[in-house]
Amino acid sequence: MNSALFNLNAAAARLATFSAAVQLGLLDAIDREPATATELASRCGANAKGVRLLLAALVAEEIVTELPGGRYQPTEPGMASLHPVLPMWDHLTETVRTGVPAVDMDTPDTATEMYPQVVTSLAAMWLEAADRAAVILPPASSILDVGAGAAPWSIALARENPESQVTALDLPAVLVSTRRAVSAAGLVGQFTFLPANVFHDPLPECSYDLIVLGQFCHLFDAATCADLISRLSQLLNPGGQLAIMDGVPGRPGAAVYELSLYLRTKEGALHPLAEYERWLRDAGLTTKTPVDINAEPAIMLITGDNQNTPTGGNPHRTR
Repeated sequence: MNSALFNLNAAAARLATFSAAVQLGLLDAIDREPATATELASRCGANAKGVRLLLAALVAEEIVTELPGGRYQPTEPGMASLHPVLPMWDHLTETVRTGVPAVDMDTPDTATEMYPQVVTSLAAMWLEAADRAAVILPPASSILDVGAGAAPWSIALARENPESQVTALDLPAVLVSTRRAVSAAGLVGQFTFLPANVFHDPLPECSYDLIVLGQFCHLFDAATCADLISRLSQLLNPGGQLAIMDGVPGRPGAAVYELSLYLRTKEGALHPLAEYERWLRDAGLTTKTPVDINAEPAIMLITGDNQNTPTGGNPHRTR
């Protein structure tokens, strides 16, 4: 059998399986409370055999886990929230033809509409990478998480260092999801929430030991990213660090990831590692050796240190 054809058919089946589970309300139901196939068929108004076969396929695809006693739950919370984004791919042909994104998610209005629906599932994709980054990064007393979303990166950092205090910055509508994720993690006492557009609103009047840009820069063009990194570097305490977690071209999964950016942003792209390092150096920061924190799609941890020596006390220094 032609493996490419088999893989295409398997991918179509996988997507249809997930979509059916969302549209039937099955994933939402077991996200709230694990249930048996019989209970789900009754709850969702569906055929019992069909639900049983669908659940078996979901388990095989590692979308759902079967618990002892024949009950089922999603492998990750909030998976159904990704579903609204999937129809975007139906517009790929037209976007390739015209160059016009199907959904322009790098504008505040569209981001306000779309991201609150999907940040939970997006965050679930990076949980393991966030845990790896939290172990690698040095302890920080004060953290600014820019474009926090559902805060996978700063939640992992807060868990790793219970003494840290995090400021989560995002658009007001998105911060509703941020608060929900932080509350679910039991970390509300370590977080404050700053509703702002980082490109148009004034930056916080304080400084930080660590500033996080997790899966954020790829949404914007090179000039916008360089300017943002330069502005954020001014908020670092002496000895502080700016940490970027993002994909770079040419790595596993990068081609499809960049195609998705073309479909949903006007100027978004995966920026080369050399560009990130140049932007950090131009901002006066000292770069370190980048670290791979996710295999596919490949995500790198790219950091720049503020090696300026304090001259007298810094009133904002908390470490």
